[in-house]
Amino acid sequence: MTNSGTEHARVITVTSGKGGVGKTNIAVSLAIALANLGRRVTLIDMDLGLANVDLLLNLHVGANLSDVIAGRKRVDEILVDTPYKVRVVPGASGDDHLANLSPAEQHQLAEALTHLTGDTDYLIIDTGAGISRNTTMFTTSADEVLVVSTPEPTAMLDAYAVIKTVKKLAPRVSLHLLVNMARSEADARNAMRRISHIALNFIDSRLEEDGFILQQPEVAQAVRRRRPFIAEYPSCEASHSIRRIARALVEHPPAHAETPEHPEGFVARLMHALVGA
Repeated sequence: MTNSGTEHARVITVTSGKGGVGKTNIAVSLAIALANLGRRVTLIDMDLGLANVDLLLNLHVGANLSDVIAGRKRVDEILVDTPYKVRVVPGASGDDHLANLSPAEQHQLAEALTHLTGDTDYLIIDTGAGISRNTTMFTTSADEVLVVSTPEPTAMLDAYAVIKTVKKLAPRVSLHLLVNMARSEADARNAMRRISHIALNFIDSRLEEDGFILQQPEVAQAVRRRRPFIAEYPSCEASHSIRRIARALVEHPPAHAETPEHPEGFVARLMHALVGA
């Protein structure tokens, strides 16, 4: 199963080296920003076992990805429309089994995703943090990977570990870096410079620096209200930053490099990764 002839969705995985860096918040607001630019956007909560996209969007969901993996539902049956023109594939929270899928369940999930790639412009995948097998399966199959870090040393070190893993397993993937929760512009630029320098010098990987988002009270307030900050506070600097990132992504599509080891099309690459697992 390749499906690459019918795929056209641009797949962007949003990931991080460690939790607590605001990754899901970024994924949600980025999806909304792209939708506001007139793109059809589907957001998948692939933080298997610790999903919280529905919490940030104040969604009341029934069936979720666990039902798809178990074969009880099709993925199109669990899609949730939101007021923000973004469709959501909800994940499941508190189900530790989902964090450790069997090979058969991974294949079931990959096949289910074929129904999403043909009728959306952007597929945004919010993964779990770190470099578990479930997470790297999606980061290495995407067109682009947006790595979110904070300026904290542990977050930067873990972000580099993700970048190194993706670069090793999928050299063709376009790698982006976003620094979140920075105390100042200088703090953010220093963090970006340090991570980019290490990536370039140690693994010969040049990162697309997508910018930074300063630590702002509006973002935390929006989370408490279970609203995306880009919708709750559209004029705050964090919202302006996300819109700039969305415009840059639209204006600069990635260059695809199809090889026998990395076939074109997200689902084809995902299935190839599973076969090689």
